[in-house]
This record gives sequence, structure tokens and C-alpha cells, in this order.
Amino acid sequence: MDAAEPELSIVVATRNRAGQLAALLRSLEVAQCAVGAHVETVLIDNGSTDETARVVARWVAAGPGRQQLFVAQPGKSHALNRGIPLTRGRLLAFTDDDVEVAPTWMKAMLDFCDQHPQYDAAMGRVLIPPDVTDPEVLDRIHGYETLPFFDHGNQVTDLSEMYGCNMVLRRQVLAAVGGFDERLGGGASGFSEDTDLSERIRRAGMRIGYMPDAVVYHAVDVTRLTPAFFRDYHRRKARSDFEWARDRFTRKNLSRLVDASLRWAWCSLTGDAQRRMRARMRMIRNAEFLRLRWHALRHGAL
Repeated sequence: MDAAEPELSIVVATRNRAGQLAALLRSLEVAQCAVGAHVETVLIDNGSTDETARVVARWVAAGPGRQQLFVAQPGKSHALNRGIPLTRGRLLAFTDDDVEVAPTWMKAMLDFCDQHPQYDAAMGRVLIPPDVTDPEVLDRIHGYETLPFFDHGNQVTDLSEMYGCNMVLRRQVLAAVGGFDERLGGGASGFSEDTDLSERIRRAGMRIGYMPDAVVYHAVDVTRLTPAFFRDYHRRKARSDFEWARDRFTRKNLSRLVDASLRWAWCSLTGDAQRRMRARMRMIRNAEFLRLRWHALRHGAL
């Protein structure tokens, strides 16, 4: 590798989150201090109409190794696929515009990939910000589970999938399995671009690892902690599943819907609120998947 080439390329797609993006960028600056200059960042503005363009331009101009790209066509996966060719690093890291990375985030990724060559890709922890301490908010976070928090403990281990807000890939992975499915993700189906990529990586015989020291803190948006958002969230999850795996799950969806309904009824009787919410989630997803399947059959889309 040429000495001028970065070891780590960070790719972020953003849309209309100027305030949260500014917080992410400040945290990236701190994290880069721990690893030196061999890092580059590509920021993709996916058609924002707020102050995002100014935030991005100001940050890119303030330091080396920073690039910006404007992609008007909506879709996170589409934006990421346009930004990836601009990168040069041997490692590609992805995060989102509604997180802040820990000061050791970049160093942890570099160390993990150097110390664990058996893994082709990896995901780190996604934690609740330390300043979120309100017991009611914490209860709603754990009850609704509509925010992508993830903590698998302190030991390195294998994972089956990654979350797009905290993952890293060796460059050859994308060369082997391709980029993000542009039918999926924010601005398209809503979700599952990271799930789909993870599955393609595993199908190609590659391994995904868990890097416990690579930590990001996900913003807590209380509007995502309501019954209405819960219902909409899981319906959109089902629509994303339908986009990329419509033929795989249908035969099991009806039995899963019945099972989830029975579990929901039982948990309602026993007062087990957490399991009741999880049963409700499965009810919503399976019912929506079946609705979409029936609609597609009626209109000859299958």
C-alpha cells in the first residue's frame, strides 16, 4: 500500500439531520486523534434540505482526508454505493448520522482487524448515551426496542449480522459480494440493507466478528418510543423483509402469526410486559408480511 493511502475509510450517508450530524463529526475528530492521519472520511449528503450542506462543507474544509458528495436520489443504500468508490482504505467503516462514536472507536476497529484476521467484517457495540438516565425513558427504550442498541458483552465472538451504524469491512468483502441492495434501507424500503449485506457475506463463506471495544452511542429520539411508532416501525420492517426475502418466509408466517397471538394473549394474562411487547412485534410483522404477499399474489407481482 502506498504510504499516502489511508488504512481506514469512514463512510456516512446523511439526510436532514444537521444537528445530529454535527455531533457525530465532533466525535469523529476526537476519535481520529487516537490513530493519527491515516484515516479518511466520505460524507454523502442524500438530498438534504436543512443546514446539512453547510455543516458538511465546513467540516470537510477544516481538515485533511475529508470528502463530500451530494446524491440527490433518495435512498441510503444508493448514497452509500455512490460514496464507496471514492474511498481508498483497506478497511471500510460505516456509521450513521444519529450516533456519536467513542474516542477509541477508530483505534478499536484498526486493532480488531489487525489482531483478528479470521474475520472479514465486524460489528461493535451500540449503547445508550451516558447522559440518558431518566428511568421512564430507559423503560420505554427497553420496552419498545425500536432503537438499534446492541451489547454482546466483553468477549470477541462470531455474529450472524451487523448494524449499519457501527460496522467495518475489509475492502475485498465488497469486491466479492457487491454493495448495498438499493431496494433496501432508509429512503427505500426503510430497513434491512445491513441484514442483507451480512447474509451475503456469510453465504460467501466469510466470517463476521464482534468487536466489543468499538463503541458508538445512539441518539435517543423519544418520538420513536410510542405505540404508534412501534406499529409503524415493525410494519416497515416487514416491508423491508418482503423486498429481499419474500419467497423464503411466507410458508411460516401464518403459523408464526398464530403462535405470536397466543403468546401475546398469555403474556397479557400473566402480566409479562416485555414478552408481551415482543409477541406484539411478531404479530405486526407477520401480519404485514402476509398482507403484502396476498396483495402481490392478487396483482400478479409474484
